Amino acid sequence: MSRLPIIKIHSCSEIVNNADYVDINYESADMFNIPKITVTTDQNVNAFLSNVTISTARINFSKAYTGTVKYTVMSTK
Repeated sequence: MSRLPIIKIHSCSEIVNNADYVDINYESADMFNIPKITVTTDQNVNAFLSNVTISTARINFSKAYTGTVKYTVMSTK
């Protein structure tokens, strides 16, 4: 029976200043495959993902956004 982890989680936050998007890099987390990502903001703005890869993604905002965006990246084996 293998004792390797079957889930990897990476959480982080970014301070954004009047931006339509922010590119995130979680390469150091060494995900197993294309991860699931959750995003929250501290303002009333819609956030959605694009260009998701095994090590990077883009968080897009529905309007120019200033504030903190928090995200969690999860990958399972």
